[in-house]
Amino acid sequence: MNLDVTTQPVIDPLIWHTFPDEKDGIMSDEIWKCGPLVCTLLKNPACRNGEQLVAIPYAMVVKRDGAAILAVSLEQEDLRALSYTMGISLRELQEDYQTKGNFSELRGFVYSDVTREDLGVYDGDMDLQSIRIFFLETVCDTFDILSEPVQVTM
Repeated sequence: MNLDVTTQPVIDPLIWHTFPDEKDGIMSDEIWKCGPLVCTLLKNPACRNGEQLVAIPYAMVVKRDGAAILAVSLEQEDLRALSYTMGISLRELQEDYQTKGNFSELRGFVYSDVTREDLGVYDGDMDLQSIRIFFLETVCDTFDILSEPVQVTM
């Protein structure tokens, strides 16, 4: 996905059932400027629409002029919640997802106003530095920003 930083429309977060709540799980010491954008790292945010069908260990919401225009997240589908919501046995879902656990594999996603792009399985480290690099590189690549991100200090 390649987007224009100046014309990218604002996201209506309610169109995506798994969009991270930008007000939940804010890591106040993990706010970054990428060109004209402000990127806020979130830890364990809830889904914006209130349905908790996925677990989101980390997400980054990207704003221009105070409005969200992009989000990047790491997500795992909660097979127990899906089983209950869809009326399918947990064992059947575990077979479909080829797991014995209660969650699917960890995947990366990018949300824009009209697209939810699946980045595939996230196999990077789960330490904060690795996750920060993954998110910031994804944002800079998406908007073709060449300058280094700068941490915002409060």
